[in-house]
Amino acid sequence: MTKFFYIEDEYRLPPSIVIAVVVICIVPFLLQLIGGDFGNALHVTTTNQVSTISQVTTDDMFYRLSGGFTHALLEWTAFTAAIFVVLLAFCHYSITNDITTPVIGVALFCAGVMDAFHTLAATRLISAVAENKDLIPFTWALSRVFNAVIMIAGVGIFLSGKKINPKNGVKFIILTSLVFASIGYLLIYISATSYNLPQTQFPDAIIRRPYDIIPLLLFLFAGLVIYPMFAKRYPSIFATALLLSALPEVAVELHMAFGSQRLFDSDFNIAHFLKIVAYVIPLVGLVLDYVQTYKTQIEHHEQLKATHKILNTKAFELDRINNRLTQSNAELEKFAYIASHDLQEPLRKIQAFGDRLQKRITIVDDEKAIDYIDRMQKSSTRMRSLIDDLLKFSRVGSEDYTPKSINLNTVLKSVLDDLHISIKEKSALINSEELPSILGESNRLYQVFLNLLSNALKFSKDDQAPIITISCQQTSVKNRDYWEIRIQDNGIGFEQEYADKIFEVFQRLHGRSQYPGTGIGLAICKKIVEKHNGMIYVESELDKGTCFILLFEV
Repeated sequence: MTKFFYIEDEYRLPPSIVIAVVVICIVPFLLQLIGGDFGNALHVTTTNQVSTISQVTTDDMFYRLSGGFTHALLEWTAFTAAIFVVLLAFCHYSITNDITTPVIGVALFCAGVMDAFHTLAATRLISAVAENKDLIPFTWALSRVFNAVIMIAGVGIFLSGKKINPKNGVKFIILTSLVFASIGYLLIYISATSYNLPQTQFPDAIIRRPYDIIPLLLFLFAGLVIYPMFAKRYPSIFATALLLSALPEVAVELHMAFGSQRLFDSDFNIAHFLKIVAYVIPLVGLVLDYVQTYKTQIEHHEQLKATHKILNTKAFELDRINNRLTQSNAELEKFAYIASHDLQEPLRKIQAFGDRLQKRITIVDDEKAIDYIDRMQKSSTRMRSLIDDLLKFSRVGSEDYTPKSINLNTVLKSVLDDLHISIKEKSALINSEELPSILGESNRLYQVFLNLLSNALKFSKDDQAPIITISCQQTSVKNRDYWEIRIQDNGIGFEQEYADKIFEVFQRLHGRSQYPGTGIGLAICKKIVEKHNGMIYVESELDKGTCFILLFEV
């Protein structure tokens, strides 16, 4: 079974089952070789015995019917196994949605129905016009051919390479069941209504039942080609069991084609017994598949419980850490506010006394002293700017606000009005498209536009008037709609590798002597935009200008 392809451990049948099947298939043949007989002996009535029907004893009747009883018992057992197979196949389908099991289960069941008809017709529980000596062997051969063909068809459906949509699973199962059932009914009808059935037994020939050669070849083809392909494409214990069931099926046909000489003889009964085994093996495979699925679901459930417990623990820890961070951030913001506020007072005194000293020292002609005082004043002014910006930065995250619908055109107009002098000095040209209204806080959004436009004016080229273009369009990011506002200038620009660095606190790309500032403005912009559930990033190229891109939710 593993010669043609490899079967993974999780889909293998227990070795004990494989060994048992092989032994069951071989032992009856070996017992026959040493004289064993599993047939029903013909009961012949002598001339000295009863000669009229009224004088036939009950025991004599049972002896005469023992072959029929054995045959009916074996066939009906096989049919019962087929019933369990199809029921368990649908149970398996309800759990796994694996459409292969119910379709193959229906094929096995239809084969079992043919066996049931064969039994009922032979025992005359349903009407059939032909005599039993012709009816039983013919319906046997017909049911075996039907069994082989329908199993190859049921399995072959899934080897075409075309995937069946799980949504159409029930429809597909019903359709295939109707097709199989219709073919079976047609064969049953022909068998039951035909007076002259072909001869299927030739006791003195080498091939005693030629019709059984057809299912023998078909089951060999299924076991060597079809079932291995199916087990490889749809690996499961059931598929492996289906492959193993080909062994007793072949053994059945060997006993019938080359061994059975009459009804109810040893090979006849062995073949019927092995047919039961062939039905039971897929049933065992389904049971083991069902058990494996159940165990897997139990394991997954336990894993989910363990994972849920771990996640709860982690969530509790994260909640505790979050509370600590919240408290820490609140303390830091409070510290930043107090520190910056307390630092303002000595700075004001330094500046005030510096101004007085600067006025008095101008009387004395001491250039070095004047230079020192000038530097001191500039440093204190810069220190004050830093403290003011730090205070603004800390307040952005700590102050709550109620978002309102803000018209960005109004915000932009206020910014342009306040930058009017700088725009005029630089001879700047500002082009703006119609901007949308968004949910936010006007003062904070004013800060964003003020910083970005001030930077565009500040970092302009000396030999070229600034041209600033503000455009707007709707875009989608990760299935969410945003307003994309682009602020493009024709300034000095910078290398794109510094695009993230410029949004960090105190990060500058140019010296303070060349371009004044604290290096906090863009960090404040980023914090404000993110506070509005938006995004900000920048695209730039050295000497070719910069474009700041703002994204706000629609």
